[in-house]
Amino acid sequence: MVPDNPPIKMIATDIDGTMLNSDGLLADEVRDSLHRAQDAGIMVVPTTGRPKMISNDVIDSSQLHNYWIFANGALTWHFGRAEAVRSHWMDVEFSQQLIRTLTDGLPNVGLAVEFADSVAYQQGFELIVPTTPGVAPITDMAAAVSEPVQKILVFDSSLHIDELFDRVGELVGDDAVPSHSGLPFIELSGDSVTKGLAVADLASDYGITQAEVATFGDNHNDVSMLEWSGRSYAMGNGSDSAKAAAKVVIDTNDNHGLAQQVDALVAEWR
Repeated sequence: MVPDNPPIKMIATDIDGTMLNSDGLLADEVRDSLHRAQDAGIMVVPTTGRPKMISNDVIDSSQLHNYWIFANGALTWHFGRAEAVRSHWMDVEFSQQLIRTLTDGLPNVGLAVEFADSVAYQQGFELIVPTTPGVAPITDMAAAVSEPVQKILVFDSSLHIDELFDRVGELVGDDAVPSHSGLPFIELSGDSVTKGLAVADLASDYGITQAEVATFGDNHNDVSMLEWSGRSYAMGNGSDSAKAAAKVVIDTNDNHGLAQQVDALVAEWR
Protein backbone atom coordinates (compact mmCIF):
# COMPACT_ATOMS: atom_id res chain seq x y z
CA MET A 1 0.00 0.00 0.00
CA VAL A 2 1.34 3.44 -0.92
CA PRO A 3 1.55 5.66 2.20
CA ASP A 4 -0.49 8.88 2.38
CA ASN A 5 2.67 10.82 3.21
CA PRO A 6 6.03 10.88 1.39
CA PRO A 7 8.66 8.45 2.73
CA ILE A 8 10.58 9.81 5.68
CA LYS A 9 14.09 11.14 4.99
CA MET A 10 14.97 12.24 8.53
CA ILE A 11 14.23 10.79 11.97
CA ALA A 12 14.90 13.07 14.95
CA THR A 13 14.54 11.23 18.23
CA ASP A 14 14.83 12.22 21.85
CA ILE A 15 17.10 10.07 24.06
CA ASP A 16 15.93 9.78 27.68
CA GLY A 17 12.47 8.24 27.91
CA THR A 18 12.40 7.63 24.15
CA MET A 19 15.52 5.84 22.88
CA LEU A 20 16.41 4.67 26.38
CA ASN A 21 14.24 2.46 28.59
CA SER A 22 13.24 3.18 32.18
CA ASP A 23 16.61 1.85 33.39
CA GLY A 24 18.42 4.36 31.18
CA LEU A 25 19.65 1.65 28.81
CA LEU A 26 19.51 1.40 25.02
CA ALA A 27 17.85 -1.86 24.02
CA ASP A 28 19.30 -3.83 21.12
CA GLU A 29 15.93 -3.65 19.39
CA VAL A 30 15.99 0.14 19.38
CA ARG A 31 19.63 0.47 18.34
CA ASP A 32 19.20 -2.03 15.51
CA SER A 33 16.07 -0.33 14.19
CA LEU A 34 17.87 3.02 13.99
CA HIS A 35 20.73 1.41 12.08
CA ARG A 36 18.25 -0.20 9.70
CA ALA A 37 16.86 3.27 9.07
CA GLN A 38 20.34 4.62 8.33
CA ASP A 39 21.05 1.70 6.01
CA ALA A 40 17.83 2.55 4.15
CA GLY A 41 19.10 6.09 3.54
CA ILE A 42 17.22 7.88 6.33
CA MET A 43 19.15 10.48 8.32
CA VAL A 44 18.94 9.57 12.02
CA VAL A 45 19.50 12.47 14.42
CA PRO A 46 19.44 11.91 18.19
CA THR A 47 18.05 15.14 19.64
CA THR A 48 18.49 15.59 23.37
CA GLY A 49 18.31 18.05 26.22
CA ARG A 50 21.61 16.65 27.50
CA PRO A 51 24.79 18.61 26.88
CA LYS A 52 27.36 16.87 24.72
CA MET A 53 29.69 16.34 27.68
CA ILE A 54 27.33 13.89 29.43
CA SER A 55 26.08 12.00 26.37
CA ASN A 56 29.04 9.68 25.78
CA ASP A 57 27.27 6.63 27.20
CA VAL A 58 24.48 6.85 24.61
CA ILE A 59 26.82 7.83 21.81
CA ASP A 60 28.98 4.77 22.48
CA SER A 61 26.08 2.33 22.89
CA SER A 62 24.16 3.59 19.85
CA GLN A 63 27.14 3.76 17.49
CA LEU A 64 25.40 6.61 15.69
CA HIS A 65 28.22 8.83 14.55
CA ASN A 66 26.64 11.39 12.25
CA TYR A 67 24.52 14.33 13.40
CA TRP A 68 23.47 14.87 17.02
CA ILE A 69 21.54 17.80 18.47
CA PHE A 70 22.41 18.63 22.09
CA ALA A 71 21.16 20.96 24.84
CA ASN A 72 17.63 21.34 23.47
CA GLY A 73 18.92 22.68 20.16
CA ALA A 74 21.82 24.83 21.32
CA LEU A 75 24.41 22.64 19.56
CA THR A 76 24.24 20.61 16.36
CA TRP A 77 27.34 18.40 16.09
CA HIS A 78 28.67 16.02 13.44
CA PHE A 79 30.74 13.26 14.99
CA GLY A 80 32.26 11.98 11.77
CA ARG A 81 33.76 15.41 11.12
CA ALA A 82 34.20 16.23 14.82
CA GLU A 83 32.78 19.71 14.33
CA ALA A 84 29.97 21.99 15.40
CA VAL A 85 27.60 22.52 12.51
CA ARG A 86 25.52 25.14 14.31
CA SER A 87 25.56 26.54 17.84
CA HIS A 88 23.55 29.06 19.81
CA TRP A 89 25.21 30.41 22.95
CA MET A 90 24.19 33.00 25.50
CA ASP A 91 26.98 35.53 25.95
CA VAL A 92 28.49 36.31 29.35
CA GLU A 93 26.74 39.62 30.03
CA PHE A 94 23.33 38.33 28.92
CA SER A 95 23.71 35.17 31.02
CA GLN A 96 24.72 37.15 34.08
CA GLN A 97 21.67 39.39 33.68
CA LEU A 98 19.35 36.37 33.42
CA ILE A 99 20.92 34.92 36.56
CA ARG A 100 20.35 38.18 38.46
CA THR A 101 16.75 38.34 37.22
CA LEU A 102 16.06 34.79 38.40
CA THR A 103 17.80 35.31 41.73
CA ASP A 104 15.89 38.53 42.42
CA GLY A 105 12.55 37.07 41.36
CA LEU A 106 12.73 33.68 43.10
CA PRO A 107 13.85 33.90 46.74
CA ASN A 108 14.55 30.15 47.07
CA VAL A 109 16.04 29.58 43.64
CA GLY A 110 19.09 27.45 42.91
CA LEU A 111 20.96 27.57 39.61
CA ALA A 112 23.32 25.56 37.47
CA VAL A 113 25.03 26.63 34.27
CA GLU A 114 26.22 24.47 31.37
CA PHE A 115 29.27 25.70 29.47
CA ALA A 116 30.76 23.97 26.43
CA ASP A 117 32.79 21.45 28.42
CA SER A 118 31.97 22.05 32.08
CA VAL A 119 29.25 22.91 34.56
CA ALA A 120 28.89 25.22 37.57
CA TYR A 121 26.14 24.75 40.12
CA GLN A 122 24.78 25.87 43.45
CA GLN A 123 24.25 23.53 46.38
CA GLY A 124 21.25 21.25 46.01
CA PHE A 125 21.65 20.62 42.29
CA GLU A 126 23.78 17.54 42.99
CA LEU A 127 20.79 16.00 44.78
CA ILE A 128 18.38 16.19 41.83
CA VAL A 129 20.49 15.06 38.86
CA PRO A 130 21.19 11.43 37.91
CA THR A 131 24.95 11.91 37.94
CA THR A 132 26.72 14.10 40.51
CA PRO A 133 28.84 16.79 38.80
CA GLY A 134 32.57 16.29 39.20
CA VAL A 135 33.14 19.73 40.73
CA ALA A 136 32.15 21.38 44.02
CA PRO A 137 29.14 23.71 44.30
CA ILE A 138 29.60 27.47 44.28
CA THR A 139 27.72 30.38 45.86
CA ASP A 140 27.87 33.30 43.40
CA MET A 141 26.64 31.98 40.06
CA ALA A 142 26.82 35.27 38.18
CA ALA A 143 30.47 35.67 39.14
CA ALA A 144 31.19 32.15 37.89
CA VAL A 145 30.07 32.97 34.36
CA SER A 146 33.15 33.99 32.40
CA GLU A 147 32.46 32.20 29.10
CA PRO A 148 29.42 31.73 26.84
CA VAL A 149 26.60 29.63 28.29
CA GLN A 150 24.72 26.78 26.68
CA LYS A 151 21.87 26.49 29.21
CA ILE A 152 20.88 27.79 32.62
CA LEU A 153 19.16 25.25 34.87
CA VAL A 154 16.72 26.54 37.49
CA PHE A 155 15.59 24.56 40.55
CA ASP A 156 13.47 25.49 43.56
CA SER A 157 12.21 22.86 46.00
CA SER A 158 9.53 25.24 47.31
CA LEU A 159 7.67 25.22 43.98
CA HIS A 160 6.01 22.48 41.92
CA ILE A 161 7.70 22.10 38.54
CA ASP A 162 4.69 23.54 36.68
CA GLU A 163 4.60 26.58 38.96
CA LEU A 164 8.35 27.02 38.60
CA PHE A 165 8.03 26.83 34.82
CA ASP A 166 5.38 29.56 34.85
CA ARG A 167 7.38 31.80 37.19
CA VAL A 168 10.57 31.43 35.16
CA GLY A 169 8.64 32.21 31.98
CA GLU A 170 7.21 35.36 33.54
CA LEU A 171 10.64 36.52 34.70
CA VAL A 172 12.56 35.98 31.46
CA GLY A 173 9.79 36.92 29.03
CA ASP A 174 10.91 36.73 25.41
CA ASP A 175 14.60 36.85 26.29
CA ALA A 176 14.99 33.07 26.74
CA VAL A 177 13.14 29.78 26.22
CA PRO A 178 12.18 27.69 29.27
CA SER A 179 11.45 23.96 29.04
CA HIS A 180 11.65 20.84 31.20
CA SER A 181 12.40 17.20 30.52
CA GLY A 182 11.07 15.24 33.47
CA LEU A 183 13.74 16.18 35.99
CA PRO A 184 12.92 18.70 38.77
CA PHE A 185 14.43 21.77 37.14
CA ILE A 186 13.74 24.19 34.31
CA GLU A 187 16.14 24.32 31.37
CA LEU A 188 16.62 27.84 30.05
CA SER A 189 18.00 28.34 26.53
CA GLY A 190 18.71 31.44 24.50
CA ASP A 191 15.98 33.26 22.60
CA SER A 192 14.27 30.98 20.02
CA VAL A 193 16.56 28.01 20.75
CA THR A 194 14.50 24.80 20.69
CA LYS A 195 14.80 21.25 19.41
CA GLY A 196 12.25 22.17 16.75
CA LEU A 197 14.37 25.00 15.37
CA ALA A 198 17.51 22.85 15.33
CA VAL A 199 15.75 20.00 13.51
CA ALA A 200 14.19 22.40 11.00
CA ASP A 201 17.55 24.05 10.28
CA LEU A 202 19.30 20.72 9.75
CA ALA A 203 16.50 19.47 7.50
CA SER A 204 16.77 22.66 5.46
CA ASP A 205 20.51 22.09 5.02
CA TYR A 206 19.66 18.91 3.09
CA GLY A 207 16.53 20.10 1.31
CA ILE A 208 14.33 17.86 3.45
CA THR A 209 10.78 19.12 3.91
CA GLN A 210 8.65 19.05 7.06
CA ALA A 211 6.57 16.25 5.54
CA GLU A 212 9.72 14.14 5.20
CA VAL A 213 10.71 14.45 8.88
CA ALA A 214 9.52 12.17 11.70
CA THR A 215 10.15 13.13 15.32
CA PHE A 216 9.91 11.09 18.51
CA GLY A 217 9.77 12.37 22.08
CA ASP A 218 8.34 11.97 25.54
CA ASN A 219 8.45 15.30 27.34
CA HIS A 220 7.90 19.05 27.34
CA ASN A 221 11.24 19.88 25.72
CA ASP A 222 10.25 17.72 22.73
CA VAL A 223 7.04 19.65 22.02
CA SER A 224 8.58 22.10 19.54
CA MET A 225 9.89 19.38 17.23
CA LEU A 226 6.78 17.22 17.64
CA GLU A 227 4.64 20.16 16.56
CA TRP A 228 6.92 21.10 13.65
CA SER A 229 7.51 17.80 11.85
CA GLY A 230 5.22 16.23 9.29
CA ARG A 231 4.97 13.06 11.33
CA SER A 232 5.42 13.04 15.08
CA TYR A 233 5.20 10.32 17.68
CA ALA A 234 4.89 10.65 21.45
CA MET A 235 5.90 7.73 23.60
CA GLY A 236 3.20 5.92 25.56
CA ASN A 237 5.17 6.78 28.71
CA GLY A 238 5.33 10.44 27.69
CA SER A 239 3.98 13.58 29.34
CA ASP A 240 0.57 15.01 28.53
CA SER A 241 2.22 17.92 26.72
CA ALA A 242 4.19 15.60 24.43
CA LYS A 243 1.12 13.49 23.67
CA ALA A 244 -0.92 16.59 22.87
CA ALA A 245 1.77 17.91 20.52
CA ALA A 246 2.31 14.65 18.60
CA LYS A 247 0.15 13.36 15.81
CA VAL A 248 0.37 9.75 17.07
CA VAL A 249 0.99 8.14 20.46
CA ILE A 250 2.97 4.89 20.22
CA ASP A 251 4.02 2.17 22.66
CA THR A 252 6.26 2.86 25.64
CA ASN A 253 10.03 3.03 25.79
CA ASP A 254 10.12 -0.21 27.80
CA ASN A 255 8.14 -1.97 25.05
CA HIS A 256 10.47 -0.66 22.30
CA GLY A 257 7.80 1.66 20.86
CA LEU A 258 10.45 3.65 18.99
CA ALA A 259 11.83 0.54 17.28
CA GLN A 260 8.39 -0.61 16.17
CA GLN A 261 7.55 2.71 14.55
CA VAL A 262 10.99 3.23 13.00
CA ASP A 263 10.73 -0.19 11.33
CA ALA A 264 7.31 0.80 9.98
CA LEU A 265 8.83 3.96 8.48
CA VAL A 266 11.69 1.98 6.94
CA ALA A 267 9.18 -0.42 5.40
CA GLU A 268 7.76 2.47 3.37
CA TRP A 269 11.01 2.58 1.41
CA ARG A 270 10.57 -0.98 0.16
